[in-house]
Amino acid sequence: MLRLSFFVISILIASGVHAEADPFADLKKGQPKDVAAVAERIALCTHFGGEEAYDAERRKELDAAIKKYRCEKLDSDEAALRKRYKGNPGVQAALQKAHEW
Repeated sequence: MLRLSFFVISILIASGVHAEADPFADLKKGQPKDVAAVAERIALCTHFGGEEAYDAERRKELDAAIKKYRCEKLDSDEAALRKRYKGNPGVQAALQKAHEW
């Protein structure tokens, strides 16, 4: 959890926003709530999926984050949203952007 906090703080400092601001605000702006939630999960799961488990403690942190953000269910959740909002290019773009975040 300490590393997650450091990650979020680093993002906030780099973007020049205050600690109470949402680092994913631009990603979620103007999106339906379900899309915003999944877009945030995509960004977080992509981040944690790319992290190295260099010791047992770090492995536990990564496993906890993956479980918390339901990363194992993310593909099906995203596919359902892409289908539901297939005629909405803004939603499609937001979901794609989340993978690049």
